[in-house]
Amino acid sequence: QLERANEELQRRRDVLQGLWDATGVVATLPDLEAVLQRIVDVARGLFGAEYAALAVLSEDDPSKIRQFITSGLSDAGRKQIGPLPTGRGLLGEVIRTKKVIRLATIADHPASSGFPANHPAMTSFLGLPLLYQGAVVGHLYLTNKPGGFTEQDEVMAQLFSRQAAVVISNARLYQEREAYATVEERERIGRELHDGVLQTLYGLTLSLEFLLDANNNLTPELRHELDRVTETLSLTMTDIRMYIRSLGTSPVDLMVALKDMLQRTGSAENVELVFHDQEYLSLNVESVHDLVLTVQEAVSNAKRHGQAAHITVGWESTDWEYHLWVEDDGLGFDPDTVNPGANNHFGLQNMNRRMQRLGGTMDVSSEPGEGATIQFRWPREPL
Repeated sequence: QLERANEELQRRRDVLQGLWDATGVVATLPDLEAVLQRIVDVARGLFGAEYAALAVLSEDDPSKIRQFITSGLSDAGRKQIGPLPTGRGLLGEVIRTKKVIRLATIADHPASSGFPANHPAMTSFLGLPLLYQGAVVGHLYLTNKPGGFTEQDEVMAQLFSRQAAVVISNARLYQEREAYATVEERERIGRELHDGVLQTLYGLTLSLEFLLDANNNLTPELRHELDRVTETLSLTMTDIRMYIRSLGTSPVDLMVALKDMLQRTGSAENVELVFHDQEYLSLNVESVHDLVLTVQEAVSNAKRHGQAAHITVGWESTDWEYHLWVEDDGLGFDPDTVNPGANNHFGLQNMNRRMQRLGGTMDVSSEPGEGATIQFRWPREPL
């Protein structure tokens, strides 16, 4: 019994460690899809499943699956299966009921509708909703655990799903802040919502909920108080999230986004923005996103590799094209000897790829000791 108790304690520790690992993705991964992929990969490993998937529902129609992130399948295997699930069958049953379903054999459930051609064989199944503040953030599915999923797996998976829902919600929050906030609002967010605040609140919530789930000897008074504190923390995170969502009415502004990026990366004092017109206000969200990432990469390279003391980001436009450039007073280099794919210059490849996505070109001019200028030109967007 002692050995089994130690094994169970170690298992809980593993799940907690996995949760903490998943928490870090908000600050380190580039987009929401990367966050979702990390969560489903962590879940598959924690619960010993051969395959795992995370379904994100359509905001317009919550009965339909908008994204389906998998773990355990190769890219080739995924393509052979064909289109994404439509939310029917057993997966749809989890979506409709918003309840946990645990099965020794998938085919035994009345809602099971079989698998398409080229789909891997699946037997044991554990599916559960990811709920945050009463709303369904997604659905997690685990299959093919040797020996099947246990009741203890179900309990721990529910704990994991609650925290995964918080991680996903925070990732969405971060995405919304990046897309919509204005300079003044972003400055307030920087003071009131440092990147670590939400993660700290999440960590406290995780600890409290684990304590409630793992300890059956708490007095009713103490359990009530812990529930109250947990609810307060959750409400606080919701207030922050709604505050940032309220910024969605702000226009997408390249200059605003660049200033915010420079402040967050600690480059504001070294970089001067020189914009000769306001045609950048006509750029769409996707273009602004690519341009901010491009400038961030160029500025980072100028500081890290070029050791530049001053950097200028310039903008101008004509009737037929946009022109953005990044000029620095750093060490410079010989462009003819640079391999864009090399470790020190991989950023050039990324910048060029983004510019190609906009249908434009990138030009690098530099000499050793003379600094560097990177120019980006792309066609004006149609009205």
